[in-house]
Amino acid sequence: MGGKGSGNRMVAKNKAWKKSPVIGNNGITATKEEISKITAHALEIALWDEIDTKDPEQLRDRTLKYLQYCIDNNIKPGNLGLYNAWGITKGEVSNIQQREPNSPRTAVIKKSRQIMSQIREQLMADGKVNAVAGIFWQKNYDGLKDQQEVVIEPRKQIEADKTPEEVQQMLADDIPIDADYDEKSE
Repeated sequence: MGGKGSGNRMVAKNKAWKKSPVIGNNGITATKEEISKITAHALEIALWDEIDTKDPEQLRDRTLKYLQYCIDNNIKPGNLGLYNAWGITKGEVSNIQQREPNSPRTAVIKKSRQIMSQIREQLMADGKVNAVAGIFWQKNYDGLKDQQEVVIEPRKQIEADKTPEEVQQMLADDIPIDADYDEKSE
């Protein structure tokens, strides 16, 4: 389309895109040292002894161990880190919650996820997490949904004493007509 010297260059008049945390490269960037630290922590947690994930007490204890590890090592806790500490995947967590909605194990999972949600919410409130990323997390982990409420109210009541033909005519009169459509009669 237009490389250097081709004369075909796109010129962006509005450079608002440069402020985008996604497009404008203004998002969070990590140094090699930070990436190494994050990877080392994830690996260390993955190598913890396995627990019986069917035992709610072991899940609870592992949650507390994970949170204390995050405090001691000055790292932000997250859902996937917690699942790594438990030794299960996000999909497995969802399956447990769906299959056992009222089990003690699900109660521990819900409470643990509630703690993660509270941490994210506080980070967002303190301006420590990009709002776009925070909303993404809330939708994926905390059940946040974009919802629109549509209320339909009848404008006319159909009288019980109307004939079927009169009702049909009332309904036909209420149907909007497309003004751009030119109906041809045959």
